[in-house]
Amino acid sequence: MLKSTQSPDAFLRGLNFFTGLAEADMEAFRAAMVVKDYTKGQHLFHQGDLADRFFIILKGWCKLYRGTTEGEESIVAVFTRGDVFGEAAIFDNADYPVSAEAAEDLSLIEIPAKILKERARENIDITSRLMASMSREMYKLQIENEHKALMDAPQRVGCLLLQLSSDMVGSGGTFHFPYDKSLAAQRLGMKSETFSRALANLKTVGVTVRGPEITIDNFDRLIDYSCGHCTATQSDCRGSCRENDCASCGQKLIRFGAPQKER
Repeated sequence: MLKSTQSPDAFLRGLNFFTGLAEADMEAFRAAMVVKDYTKGQHLFHQGDLADRFFIILKGWCKLYRGTTEGEESIVAVFTRGDVFGEAAIFDNADYPVSAEAAEDLSLIEIPAKILKERARENIDITSRLMASMSREMYKLQIENEHKALMDAPQRVGCLLLQLSSDMVGSGGTFHFPYDKSLAAQRLGMKSETFSRALANLKTVGVTVRGPEITIDNFDRLIDYSCGHCTATQSDCRGSCRENDCASCGQKLIRFGAPQKER
């Protein structure tokens, strides 16, 4: 969550995407950016709308999804603090390929597409960073498809719990599930009852569920159970790398898009 004493500008400078950008670029983004709040269920944009803004989440959760003519939803991503999306805004006359809706109360920074494209023309590094961002999202989708093929439901839910608890320190801990579990089930391609059964099955590896409260007795034990059938390396996955392991792996927990622990 954004610290009460931290300005949006300072927040941006702490994200890998903006770190090291020329001051002229940061000044242009600072002058043009708008901080907006959305309530749970409110749409930011719909699939097919003109891609006129680029987004960075300050706090809360946002879901990206595609819809069918029958009113069904396919969840593409669930984003939180520090994540950016709306990269289509870099392209002329592009439409958003998905819809975006606040999964919980949401606060984010919006940067107009016009400013993003102007600065990208002046500094090719911005375009490179946007392309790298899109490449990472494609890679994550590939890993998720791999999970569906190689991991059973409890292992996939265990993987999600590790990601949601990635900023916690110590051998284990308790946290509140941050958004509706039905949304998590959709994101993992499961029915809600399958997700609930999978959570219950994780009791055998030290996971206790009390309503929205999740307790993981031992992170390493859950990693051993969930991560053996995944090809992602620790540098790819925020959940498989705990903070007390990071002396040997550098900046993993502060890479672009990962939740950053406040100190």
